[in-house]
Amino acid sequence: MDKANSSSTDQQVIESEQPDRAAEPADVEPPPRLPFPVVGVGASAGGLEAFIEFLKVMRPDSGMAFVLIQHLPPDRESLLTDILSKQTKMPVLEVQDGLKVEANHIYVIRPGRTLTIRDGVLHLGEPIEKRGQRRPVDDFFRSLAEEQRERAICVIMSGMGSNGSAGAQVVKAVGGVCIAQDPDSAKFPSMPRNLIDIGGADFVLRPQDIPEVLLRYAEHPYAVGSSPAESVARRERQSLNEVLAIMRTRTRNDFTGYKKPTLVRRIQRRMGLTQNTKMDDYVRTLRQNPAEVSALADDLVIHVTGFFRDAACWEALRTQVIVPLVADREDNGAIRAWVTACSSGEEAYTLGMLLIEAADAAGKHFDIKIFATDTAERSLAHARMGIYPGGIESEISPERLDRFFDKDDSSYRIKKELRELVVFAPQNIMQDPPFSRLDICTCRNLLIYLEPDIQRRVMLLLHFGLRAGGLLMLGTSETIGGGIEGMFEPIDKKHRIYRRIGPMRHGGIEFPLPRGLAGVGERSQSISRPLSQASLTQITLKRLLDRYTPPAIVIDSQQHIVYFHGNTERYLDQPRGEPTRELMTLLREPVRGAVRTALHQASSLGQSVTIRDGFIEARDGRRRVQVTVDPFELNSSAPYFLISFDDYPELSPAPPSSSGEGSGDQRVLEDELHRVRDELQNAVEELQTSNEEMKASNEEITSINEELQSTNEELETSKEELQSLNEELTTVNAQLQTKMEELEGMTNDLSSLLSSTDIAVVFLDTYFRIRRFTPAVKDLMELIPSDVGRPLSDLARKFTDPDLLSDVKTVLEKLVSLEKEVTS
Repeated sequence: MDKANSSSTDQQVIESEQPDRAAEPADVEPPPRLPFPVVGVGASAGGLEAFIEFLKVMRPDSGMAFVLIQHLPPDRESLLTDILSKQTKMPVLEVQDGLKVEANHIYVIRPGRTLTIRDGVLHLGEPIEKRGQRRPVDDFFRSLAEEQRERAICVIMSGMGSNGSAGAQVVKAVGGVCIAQDPDSAKFPSMPRNLIDIGGADFVLRPQDIPEVLLRYAEHPYAVGSSPAESVARRERQSLNEVLAIMRTRTRNDFTGYKKPTLVRRIQRRMGLTQNTKMDDYVRTLRQNPAEVSALADDLVIHVTGFFRDAACWEALRTQVIVPLVADREDNGAIRAWVTACSSGEEAYTLGMLLIEAADAAGKHFDIKIFATDTAERSLAHARMGIYPGGIESEISPERLDRFFDKDDSSYRIKKELRELVVFAPQNIMQDPPFSRLDICTCRNLLIYLEPDIQRRVMLLLHFGLRAGGLLMLGTSETIGGGIEGMFEPIDKKHRIYRRIGPMRHGGIEFPLPRGLAGVGERSQSISRPLSQASLTQITLKRLLDRYTPPAIVIDSQQHIVYFHGNTERYLDQPRGEPTRELMTLLREPVRGAVRTALHQASSLGQSVTIRDGFIEARDGRRRVQVTVDPFELNSSAPYFLISFDDYPELSPAPPSSSGEGSGDQRVLEDELHRVRDELQNAVEELQTSNEEMKASNEEITSINEELQSTNEELETSKEELQSLNEELTTVNAQLQTKMEELEGMTNDLSSLLSSTDIAVVFLDTYFRIRRFTPAVKDLMELIPSDVGRPLSDLARKFTDPDLLSDVKTVLEKLVSLEKEVTS
């Protein structure tokens, strides 16, 4: 569900540090600072033309503020302010430090400076001399996201490189809007193209078309803030449930475990982009537009990540977890880690860097395997490529950039050494089984978006996946919630690092049924069979049974009542609290002993038994109860017992005699004493029988207990290994599928190249047999497709070269010798 996908009950902050506002859950997020949208427009080469086209169309009374950020030479005075002032009626100001932002104003960055917005005021950074370190668009977009949240709008126009893409992702993560200039209309399309390629653009428009979209969005209740998430959730709960049902059906992801305010804010964002003011209308849009379903799913999986995000936490993980783990693990051993909600992969690669560095420092080699999972396929595809835009220089030290990245123009590519450690795979931590036998697991900025019961379930799964003593790292705004005491102990509370303790609790883990099977049992039980019309005979028999047969019940071998016949209220009583069908709990006290005795005798003898020791208090006085228990079997299964009740008036006591014999009350007491004595005797006999049976079976149980325990441990180990192997096979299969698609594309490209080239080329194997040839070869040799596999010497040539075969042999010998040198 990334998620960070991109989950503690509410957001909790321990100690005194404050979390990054951009990563806070939607139900506790602070409101935007300014009451109007702020539009950040980033550009580089060719940006001036795009600015002019944009401002010519934008209304001067739009109610928005515009901040233009462009790469400008630090050693030259900018003429951008003067040029743009002639294109619009809005005031155009060059930014001075401390300048307050106002609506219907345009602010232009000063050359060679960084720009941020804080508390409604623009702040200039120190001059930057090195051109390679200048990322002014990213810097401003990040501050704009923290400042304005859903009222933050970023626009990326013409320019070279990738500046702005990283900051735009932060804007989108907090609920803002990202717009990219149509690359076909851009003089230099690299910057907008990069935003589109990473899936960060909500709209792709020409500069003159952008104002219309901005004006519509600024007037929507989501941007205005007139429709709070809580009131919408209460007023349109049914529509929200319909949205979730559509998402569950179309995307196979269940978002019901997310906190409702978070869901509502994300849905409202899409409503603002699609110009739907009512959720009912948005539901219809979802049903009619599959692309909108995908867009909403991408928004619900929140992508807030970065290399070494919260650097202090990663340093704590390195010193307190990774270094001791590497020191204790034997050389050539295995280290397994799981990064949940990995989004575009930065966190997984960060963990890989730390593990490689620690292994090198210890002089050891390990089989490191990092499983990185997310629900968003687009993010996983980006992570698998391992290509990240420029701007990560501020997150990664120069030494690590040189060690783990290759520079490709304006982007960085993960080196093979690090890439091969990470396996990316689609997985929903709230629905799919976890990985197992893990040394380290990270679950950052995911729990804060989930409901408390889902948080608990996720923690149980993480506990299951970790080895005994394995380490768990949460986000800075998350803690171990309630209900899972004795499962984790804190290693570093400030940085949210915990160690797994306690036994593995399989009972608390619930794995979902495969899709299509869940609910089958319930549906099948709910189907009622049509009843045929009752005949006169059946009606007559039923009335006779109701009138002349005694009240009765049927119980199973566990003494659970499975059937009631007649009026049993005089003998049974439903106690207070939760409903039950336990026989001894429902029986009234005066008949309980008689039923227990009769049930024991009928079970022992296997035949019907009648006991007359019960009694009940009725309006006409005390009545004796006769209890009959009749055992029977149904389909050769465990026995059932039919218990019937029949009461009759108690005989009046005889009058006292002159000789002073006992009174009637004494007679009653004697009868009661006799009944209690018989019941006690039956209980003693039952206890003796049970004791003998227990003694007989105790030795047998003791003898096989150790064997069962040993077998159970072996089965548990096998289960974990099989589950882990299955998960790894699934993830490796996904990667192989991706590689096959890439290889197929390269093969098609190569075939197209060979078919279209005018160069005569013949490909031979090591035995000088033909493997492939270009069409141009037909002008030199008589070749047809069926000649593939034939030796070159067998074919007729239209040219004369007596040294052809010897030259080919010479080339092959040189290649073989060169290969041997490289191998040695």
